[in-house]
Amino acid sequence: MLIIAFIINLIIVICEFLTLGHIRSKRNILKYYTYLQNFIGLIVSLIFCICLIVCIVSDRAIPEFVKGLRYVATCGLLATMLVFIVFLGAGKKIAITEDDFLFGFSAKTGNIILHYICPILSLVSFVLFEREINLSNGIWTGIVAIPSCIYWATYILLSVTKLWEEPYNFTSQKGKNNICESLSVLTIPLSFMAISFILWNVK
Repeated sequence: MLIIAFIINLIIVICEFLTLGHIRSKRNILKYYTYLQNFIGLIVSLIFCICLIVCIVSDRAIPEFVKGLRYVATCGLLATMLVFIVFLGAGKKIAITEDDFLFGFSAKTGNIILHYICPILSLVSFVLFEREINLSNGIWTGIVAIPSCIYWATYILLSVTKLWEEPYNFTSQKGKNNICESLSVLTIPLSFMAISFILWNVK
C-alpha cells in the first residue's frame, strides 16, 4: 500500500514540477490560489516521498507532521479543483491561457494536470493507499484551513487597498453585483471546510 502511495506521490511531484516549471511568469505564481495550492502539493508530495523511503527502509513510523501535511495538501488540491471548475472553467476570461505558459507547453495540458490529475491522484493516494497512516491529533482539522485563510485574507486586503492587480477580478470590475460576488468567494472557504471534514472522517 505504501509503495503504491509512494509511486502516486512521485507522479504528482513529476507532474507538478514539469507544469509549474513551464509557467511563464514565475514571480507572480503565488498570486493565484490554484498555483499556490499546487506548489504546496509539490513540496508536500516531495517530503512525503522522501519520508516514505526512509520509513520503508528503516521500518520507522512516518512523523505526525508529515501525515498532517498530506492531509493539508490533499484538501488544498481538491479546493483548487473546485475553484477551477467554478471560477476558471473553459470559456471564461480568467481561465489559464497559452500566454501563461512557455512556448511548446499547452495551456489545456497544464489545466488538466494542475486542476484534475494532481487533485484526483492526491485524493486516491490519501484515501485508499495511505489508510494505515492515521492522523491522531484533531488539531489538523484547524491547521488544514490556515493556508487558504491566509491567502484569502491577504487577497481581500491587497485588493481593497489596491496594492496589487487583482488576480481573479472579484472586486475590480464595474457593474457587478458585489453581494453575489462576496457570496461566491465565501463558497471557497465553506467548501474547503466541507472537504476537510469529509476527508478527516473518511480517513
